[in-house]
Amino acid sequence: MSGSEQTSSAVGSNDRLLSDIVALIQQLTGRDVRSGSRADLFAGAFSALFECMPFDVAVAVMLEQNLDLYVSTRADGNSLVDESLINRVRETLQKVIPASFAATDIVVMSESHDLPAGSSSQSLRHQAYAILTLDGRTAGLLVVYRDDPPFSPGHEQVVEIFTAQMSLLMANLSAREQILNLADTDYLTGIWNKRSLRRQLLQEMERARTLKVPLAVLVLDIDDFKQINDTLGHTIGDVVLSEFCGAVRESLRPPDFFARFGGDEFVVILPHTDRDGAEAVAERILERVHGLTIITDEETAVRCSVSIGVGTFRVQDSSANDMLRRADERLYIAKRRGKNRVVADDVRGEER
Repeated sequence: MSGSEQTSSAVGSNDRLLSDIVALIQQLTGRDVRSGSRADLFAGAFSALFECMPFDVAVAVMLEQNLDLYVSTRADGNSLVDESLINRVRETLQKVIPASFAATDIVVMSESHDLPAGSSSQSLRHQAYAILTLDGRTAGLLVVYRDDPPFSPGHEQVVEIFTAQMSLLMANLSAREQILNLADTDYLTGIWNKRSLRRQLLQEMERARTLKVPLAVLVLDIDDFKQINDTLGHTIGDVVLSEFCGAVRESLRPPDFFARFGGDEFVVILPHTDRDGAEAVAERILERVHGLTIITDEETAVRCSVSIGVGTFRVQDSSANDMLRRADERLYIAKRRGKNRVVADDVRGEER
């Protein structure tokens, strides 16, 4: 091939690359509008990237409490998502970001196997990657792997541009989530509200029914809260609510769901928790709340306590109200028995 032919070929290749990048960004923007979650966003984005440059596996690694992975493979590549791939991701991450992730757990948040079918090779000898940033910080890494051929410099450029665009799309997604959360959180305490509680409880009930795992709810009511408001004022009452919520949060696990049901009544959803486990959580909350001391402007010390009813999931429950009603009945039994206590139903529905 002559020099002029080589130059013409290079120009044509660059033009195709530029055209592919423009098309990719247009697809990503369109997909982002329809994305309801990170998993949806990554799955759709990786499909768009594949049209520019074929690969066997794409992985987004997000630096959260764990290393959260969002994985896309070819339709026949399910077996590629294994310990070997996980180790490869760790090695790539370690090489790019100067920090130790050896002891950090990896959690596969989503797997998508809808890329076009291709080679069944599992060697994944070649990779191209770029750092994902959010709000000016390193938030993760996007990596694509394949067997042959190696990724060209042009492909690596595509991955860098793709990752920069994904940073923008994820920032947009986070902003939308924050706006939506405003409608789902309580304005005073910052915890979830009644609307989000009912939605979450229905999801957890369906999961418990399908997977046959235990589920429990706690209904909590601050003892004599009206008296605190009447004697010390609503401002102190708001402080008590805030401090109370902080004490409850400190007693819960990350999967637990804490919401304000209304006034001084709150609900905690405890996934994968049976009656005994729920009682243990309730007793822990009882102890933390009882230890609260809130000093007012007049140097008065305010102490408070809480009564708690425990309800457990039963397969015959048809609505969230069934569980909440049982827990609420136990709450009022706790009130009648002198407050500052926990009452739970047993497997026959009787309190104990």
